[in-house]
Amino acid sequence: MSSVLFVFQDLGFAQEGISAAVYRTKVYHSSSFALGLLMLHAEVLLTQISLNPSLSSDSLSASSKIKLAAIQSPARTQQFILGRILLAQAATRVLGFDYAPADIEEGEFFPYLRLATHLHASISHSGDSLGVTVNAERVGLDIESCRPKANIARLAEFALHQDEACWVNAIPEESQERFYLLWTLREAAFKAGIRKQVIRGSSLMIDGDIKPAWHWASEREPSQRVSIACLAPCFMVLIHKSSL
Repeated sequence: MSSVLFVFQDLGFAQEGISAAVYRTKVYHSSSFALGLLMLHAEVLLTQISLNPSLSSDSLSASSKIKLAAIQSPARTQQFILGRILLAQAATRVLGFDYAPADIEEGEFFPYLRLATHLHASISHSGDSLGVTVNAERVGLDIESCRPKANIARLAEFALHQDEACWVNAIPEESQERFYLLWTLREAAFKAGIRKQVIRGSSLMIDGDIKPAWHWASEREPSQRVSIACLAPCFMVLIHKSSL
């Protein structure tokens, strides 16, 4: 059984800011674009690694098996196999026909779909969670387990832009949620190829709001945050799969 949760982005209506309650549920944003413009429908398939034990690597491609052979950790091995199988299922949903893990090849940094090179794949994992997304546009996906951090103020100052760190630390009771939101957005943007703003020290903040020059959506689940980033306007749909 799969459960579906829709997370829609802002359609350009003015926002004065994002409330504390929203940090703990849904957050969405799109830079200015015409109302009614078609948005990318980005499905994110999520599963728990512990619910999928003892997966075989027999269905993987030769390049995946080569990369897998270099992995020593049993947990990392399981994670790798599961990621390729889940990626094949995501591709199947987009293409409308069965897509095999054997047709997923390993690129220099990311896996890609050998028989559907017009599609873009992104994969992320954190703790026991693993997620993938396959889209016609390049969408970056990031998942982070939201474990409370005692040194969140110093971590924000070290890892984020100064403006972002000030925003994170402005309200101590919201600092954890604010940090994980910005962190996952930066990670997702990097995976989406939006790297200039992420790695050159630019801030995602404008006048106290998160307003990067790209589009994003984010969902706070009970134990984790899931975020996507894309150059195209988009909305996110989370699809939970108990086992594969």
